Amino acid sequence: MGDKSKRNALFQWCQKKNFDFICLQETHCTKFVENEWKKEWGGLSFWCNGTSVSKGVAILVKPNLDINITEKYKDAEGRKLIVEFKLDSNETIRIFNIYAPNNGIERKHFFNKLKIDKENDIVNYVMGDFNCCLNRKLDRKHMPKREDAGNNELKNFIEKNELTDIWRLRYPNKKKQYTFSRGQSYSRIDYIFTSENIDCRVNNAKIVYFPFSDHDGVTITMNIVEPERGPGYWKMNNSIIKTDLFKNTFETFWKSWKLNINNFKDKKEFWDLTKTKIKDITITVSKKLRLNENEVKNWEDKLENLLENDGTQQNLNEVEKLKNDIYKYYEQKAEAARIRSKINWYEKGEKSTNYFFRLEQKRGKEKLWSKIKAENGTYKK
Repeated sequence: MGDKSKRNALFQWCQKKNFDFICLQETHCTKFVENEWKKEWGGLSFWCNGTSVSKGVAILVKPNLDINITEKYKDAEGRKLIVEFKLDSNETIRIFNIYAPNNGIERKHFFNKLKIDKENDIVNYVMGDFNCCLNRKLDRKHMPKREDAGNNELKNFIEKNELTDIWRLRYPNKKKQYTFSRGQSYSRIDYIFTSENIDCRVNNAKIVYFPFSDHDGVTITMNIVEPERGPGYWKMNNSIIKTDLFKNTFETFWKSWKLNINNFKDKKEFWDLTKTKIKDITITVSKKLRLNENEVKNWEDKLENLLENDGTQQNLNEVEKLKNDIYKYYEQKAEAARIRSKINWYEKGEKSTNYFFRLEQKRGKEKLWSKIKAENGTYKK
């Protein structure tokens, strides 16, 4: 980018493509020319400088994009730059621009030190030139005998931080599409990794020709707001069937319903209708059992008042009843969380952690469909 005419052509190309954010690597920018290059871009931009002959990364923001973006971090090497902004939904978006070392030993060390925050309200986009293939069979034209140096470290980073190679997710078995070429060497070493729980927002991921480098670009287009959710599908909460209310209701229903079995020529029809009726019973009972949080708060306030006073025997009885009701409420909430996460906790009273929260959030996102693929290969929202 040191050549002004080439730099201006690059900026023109980026603006014509109408990208909201552009992450560049190997800018060769220094602090002495940074302000000049910022003016040439014409919009907001962030720079992490190397030297005039190596390294350097930058994040360019589309001119006139109405969003408040701040610089979160940049290293002193010209290899890592982080910016963030908030959406109207109060969700924080964090963009990492990465340029990994060419040297294998340095690259391993770089990936081992690379860290991101996994806070629940932050969505991470980690992108750039990683100088490392994730899969030598799929990501190189001529498969080498061994994986690239840093391959294990990069995979560990992705797994530990719950990221997704969004292009490979869209094209799981695709070969012969690479991001880097030099002579007879072809490889896919440039990536956009996203937080796992936002896969459903991504409309497409592409590798596009970039005329100013021996690297091509990787692009994604996405909805920054979650699609509107439909009603989903019903799933029985197994904790409901353990309650006395369900047992009594079901016994009354079954006592009379089972007499109808001979009225059905096909026993399968009887069983299908039985399951529908059991579902209706479960939903009805569940609504009766579902306690309003305000009610529980009233119980807790009442219990606090009773405990502050010298209790009569009547008060002591009421205290025990309130304690029991409050305990049952939270026990039921915990049981529901265990069922949703499909994980057996080692201790029944163990509190939910961030891990369980993220796991439930991830599974919920995986069930969300924003579009359906038609027979002709097109997508319908």
